[in-house]
Amino acid sequence: MRGWLLVGVGLVILLIVIVTIIRRHGRRVTEREIIESQQIVNQAIKSALTVLKAFGVLEPKDLTSELVANIWGHNVMAFEFILPTERRDDVKKITERLDLALSDYAQANGLHAFGMQKDPLVVTDTWYDNVHDYLHIDVACVNNAQTLAYLRDLKRLNQPLF
Repeated sequence: MRGWLLVGVGLVILLIVIVTIIRRHGRRVTEREIIESQQIVNQAIKSALTVLKAFGVLEPKDLTSELVANIWGHNVMAFEFILPTERRDDVKKITERLDLALSDYAQANGLHAFGMQKDPLVVTDTWYDNVHDYLHIDVACVNNAQTLAYLRDLKRLNQPLF
């Protein structure tokens, strides 16, 4: 009886170790995907700064982005930039021009979107800070199913009520 108890405890410990190893490996893979996607998006925005300068965006000393909040789930490759500005302009025009610049960048660099998505880099949100002179830009790198689902969710959220 005691032998079976020890075997059972050993199996439970082995199962916990295996699950821990699998979860850590999955986390590392996700972290690598985030870093790769973030580097792609950072380079694309850096190349699009000339377009943004026409709208009063100042070149930041250090162009960095942050992963958009994890409320949408894991593996959503969307990043936020906070850029200083000298004036405010039409957000819709900025978004349209930036989308074109990102599309050109993606085509020039051989980037491809996941699934049936046309553009691999998409501006998902643009707004001005109400307190400081900053323009916030969210850009998605559409290289997996989760990010594509995120874009679909955003599209549904932005539907008119009528």
